[in-house]
Amino acid sequence: MQKIITICSPKGGTGKTTVAQNLLVQFADAGFRVLGVDFDPQQTLSKWAKRREATKNRAVFNVSALDISDWNRISDLTEEYDIIIADLLPGVEGDISSVHDLCRSSSLVVVPTGLTMSDLDSTEPWVKQLQELDVKAVMAMNRANPRESFFAAARNHLNGIGTVCPVEIRQLADAHQFSIDGLAAADKPRCKAYPDFAALFNFVKRESGVDSV
Repeated sequence: MQKIITICSPKGGTGKTTVAQNLLVQFADAGFRVLGVDFDPQQTLSKWAKRREATKNRAVFNVSALDISDWNRISDLTEEYDIIIADLLPGVEGDISSVHDLCRSSSLVVVPTGLTMSDLDSTEPWVKQLQELDVKAVMAMNRANPRESFFAAARNHLNGIGTVCPVEIRQLADAHQFSIDGLAAADKPRCKAYPDFAALFNFVKRESGVDSV
């Protein structure tokens, strides 16, 4: 059965598109037929995919752009794909009804979050809202610095809200630097950020109930 994995956050700057990019690469590398759907009006994921066309990389997938109000058109795009990775617009307030409907139709919603107090203040009510909608949602700590004094407290707080990926995505330069060429850390096994995104992929794959191809 085809799976929709939605990446969304109640605030901008949490790294949604970076997470989507890496999951697209990893699912494609694992042999799945994967499609990215870009709901961000800025079309950051689509522009990244366009740059990627010149790399001739082994991880091949398609990316399509849609307006969030047309989310149900995903069904027109899904027949030839095993996995749909949906990258939502910054924030969720623009068309909350459509966002809710897409999340309900998803096998898993991944909520990336920073670890400042303002990030936690935004993430908590959104995850609880998803839980009230009976949506399976997990959190991923992004741009994290385990050496910061607030790190442990932030992780404990998130664990009290819901399910959290056990491995954080660290604040590393090479977690983001390859996007200029349409690549992701997942394309670079020797980069420092690669293990973080590999752990996130395994976590998302398990939590979404995706079977191996």
